[in-house]
Amino acid sequence: MATAAGPQPANRWTWTMACGVLLFVAGIFFLAAPGFTTAAIAVLIGWLLLFTGIATVVMGFRSHGAHRRWTEILYGAGSILVGLLVIIDPVAGAASLAMLVAFWLFWRGMIEFGAARLAGPGTTRGMLLGIGAINWVLALLLLLSWPFPAVQMLGVFIGLSFVLGGVATMLAAWQLRSIAVA
Repeated sequence: MATAAGPQPANRWTWTMACGVLLFVAGIFFLAAPGFTTAAIAVLIGWLLLFTGIATVVMGFRSHGAHRRWTEILYGAGSILVGLLVIIDPVAGAASLAMLVAFWLFWRGMIEFGAARLAGPGTTRGMLLGIGAINWVLALLLLLSWPFPAVQMLGVFIGLSFVLGGVATMLAAWQLRSIAVA
């Protein structure tokens, strides 16, 4: 039963479970096609930079202050240039992306360590600590193998991170379900 404020607490676990399943399935897809994953993410980021750059240049021309106008136009032009370079040469873009993903995996590991600290004792805490440690190892492997092996491993590491994140989210949903039933 839902109210104006949203689903009842007993039903919230299903949304969490659905998110966990989606993360898990996406991770399996990424693992099955790591080269495609790496190239697709690089090209996607290139297009995002291109569109963001165009919008920023347009906003710059519409700005009233000269300082703001030129900073927006220059920032937008830089975004357009980087976006085009990544779209034209996704491998070079993927090399840069590998470095950024290494930092993202490190950050995600830190967040999981923090979540484990907040979690009560039990399976969830241990799993979060394990996933955090795995993300740190993956980040270190990317940093140490940069640029070319890192580009090849990027899709695999993103896939592993998504699979593990999906499992953690599904376990959290299962815990929410048991709380809702109780």
